[in-house]
Amino acid sequence: MSAIITDLAAKDALSRIDRSEARASLRTGLRIRPQLRVRLIGSRYVFLDLTRSRYFLLEGVGAERFASFCDETANDDDIVWLRERLIIEIGAPLAPPTLPFPPARSVFDTPPPRARPWLVAEALAEQNIARRRVRHETLAELLKPAEACTFDPDACRTIAAACRAAARYRSAVDQCLPNALAMRKMLGRRGIGADLVIGVMLPFAAHCWLQSGDLVLSDPFGSVQNFHPLVAT
Repeated sequence: MSAIITDLAAKDALSRIDRSEARASLRTGLRIRPQLRVRLIGSRYVFLDLTRSRYFLLEGVGAERFASFCDETANDDDIVWLRERLIIEIGAPLAPPTLPFPPARSVFDTPPPRARPWLVAEALAEQNIARRRVRHETLAELLKPAEACTFDPDACRTIAAACRAAARYRSAVDQCLPNALAMRKMLGRRGIGADLVIGVMLPFAAHCWLQSGDLVLSDPFGSVQNFHPLVAT
């Protein structure tokens, strides 16, 4: 009988060691999923899942669990809860994505030049293409970094005027992303680079614009100043 008791005690000790190692493994080699973008606003976290093209919000206990993970104080329940919701995964931590300078001015701070008809036609065509892409592609596919790297303020003002005029031919509701994609395509065709920025605010709203440095290219400054940048590419 004593041998059996000793054997059971040994098995129990091994079981405790296994559980301890399992808990330790939960705490190491974990990272925020690379296709998630997150912004803390007040005490709440706004997420954007680029592969699913959807936003979600963590507040209350959920926000506390995520904050504990970021602070490296998460317990086992926090880790399991975050993994079940596909917020974190096993993998080496990655450097946080780079965000742009806070916007401070806009090409629309002064009256834009008169829109040139041939550029308006080009903008309409690009906006139609971008709308189709937005319907069929994920944000991860749409938000490819711009290749061009030069900057020409006068050319940007001319293109911005044409894109703004073209946008008036369709409802502007929920069209900020395709319009920004279209304008960046036109700028890229002329060798001009620009960051595509998605910003969020609470109560929840999202907006997309083009920016170079602290200069907004696609919107008046007042249209973007209250949004917190979440994605820039």
